[in-house]
Amino acid sequence: MLCGIITNSNQKVVARRVTKDYAPFHCAGCGHELIVKKGDIKVHHFAHKPPYNCSRGEGESETHRKCKETIYFELMKQGNVTDLDIEKDFGAVVADIYCKIDDVPVAIEVQRSNLSVNQIRQRTSEYCKLGINVLWLALFDEKLNNDKYSPTAWMKWCHAAYFGRVFYWIEGLTVLPVHYDTYSIDVESTSWFDSDGNENSGGGYSKASRRYKTPSFGAKHNLVQDLKSAYKQPWSGGSVSIPQCKLYVSKYAKWW
Repeated sequence: MLCGIITNSNQKVVARRVTKDYAPFHCAGCGHELIVKKGDIKVHHFAHKPPYNCSRGEGESETHRKCKETIYFELMKQGNVTDLDIEKDFGAVVADIYCKIDDVPVAIEVQRSNLSVNQIRQRTSEYCKLGINVLWLALFDEKLNNDKYSPTAWMKWCHAAYFGRVFYWIEGLTVLPVHYDTYSIDVESTSWFDSDGNENSGGGYSKASRRYKTPSFGAKHNLVQDLKSAYKQPWSGGSVSIPQCKLYVSKYAKWW
């Protein structure tokens, strides 16, 4: 996690802005003691002092922390951003980043590998109850540059929720909307003889893959300029179920 509480003053601080001299620190969630991790390579962050039993900060990769910290500090420079906070605790949910962009309340969530689709759906529903528009961000994957890409279950969920787009973080406040086009599999033509000596044939056609998709890139978006608030009615199709929600989506028409 990037934030901790200075125990002596009960002040919330970002790891980047403090030194070990400010210790002791504790977790805003469980109250357990935190250790500030400072180094030249990794993003400065807090970690629970063992032993502990708290889920805050779990599943955060180095890239996840970098994304969250970068967006937070870049948003601080924007004139149309107010009420900015990082790891904002709303009780039912803790937003990676929360702010108002042109007075629109927005929660930015950077996807973690340990979050299930059910958890994402539940958190999205909680944000709607709070009147907050949520943007789920994926971390850019070089595999997207291939024609054959296998999106995870939560990516497929986001694709359905965000009207055929998944937003991938590139750098700073720049995100890339990606649409998953159909990936076709060629079924080879074959022939064979049955037990009665009759010749049979099959294949010789293409079918849509259920696992693989072909990524289609849209124009890069700026988080504070190119997205807007949108309300979405509950929807379900196949294995995907979207609750009533408020989302932060692209301002622009589809390109595919």
